[in-house]
Amino acid sequence: MKNELLIATKIVKETNQLLHKHFQRSGARKIKFKKDDEIVTSIDLLSNRHITTQLLKNFSTYDIVSEEAKKIDNPSTKTWHVDPLDGTTNFAYGYPEFATCLGLEDKDEITVGVIGLPMMNEIYYAQIYKGAWCNGQKIKVSKISQLKNSMFLICRGHSPAGRRRFHKFLNKLLTKDVGHFRQFSCAGIELSAVASGHAEACVMANIHPWDVIAGIRIILEAGGKVTNWQGQPWQMSDDTMLASNGLIHNEIVKMTKGIK
Repeated sequence: MKNELLIATKIVKETNQLLHKHFQRSGARKIKFKKDDEIVTSIDLLSNRHITTQLLKNFSTYDIVSEEAKKIDNPSTKTWHVDPLDGTTNFAYGYPEFATCLGLEDKDEITVGVIGLPMMNEIYYAQIYKGAWCNGQKIKVSKISQLKNSMFLICRGHSPAGRRRFHKFLNKLLTKDVGHFRQFSCAGIELSAVASGHAEACVMANIHPWDVIAGIRIILEAGGKVTNWQGQPWQMSDDTMLASNGLIHNEIVKMTKGIK
């Protein structure tokens, strides 16, 4: 049996190099728009072809679900979830906060997660029950236990419904004594930050599995906690997500619970 984590990490490293090569500080020249005004570039499609080709070469019977292509449906219980260029808007406008996310799911259980941050030369990766790592160094979530000392990362999504829901949360957040919050509009950067202790929590609305499952596996292996906004363990069908170091999780659920 081929080593799923090893091969996924290799593929993401190659994609990091491809994205780094094509990134322009002046921005992308060709931009198209998808549903809800989401941006797609030729580099999204190029990196998706590379990842898909390598996955099919090594795991020909696995399913592949990608943000940028139709599902490849094979007779397998295992599915790769691919976001070849997470943070496309940042990439397209010349901002370096973008990533590649590659996760493996088997019967709704996330077994492997890999996130590549090209402009930081970082690869975050984890396999179920085997810990979380970045560039060969083991990582853990932070030990901050108070909201007032915490860094929050927030991501509202693109759909009108997701934005309305997120604004309800933000109104609650602004009434709390929270240390800091930022929005990078890149799930790979935000979730790897929680896993490595650079942030205490990440709150997301209007998500898809390819956005988050790699980061979820990494955070769980780093000792963190992941639920939906109602505080229930995150499932593949959920479109909201709350990830944290676990110590401030319940306080955040009090803000998100009940928001529809």
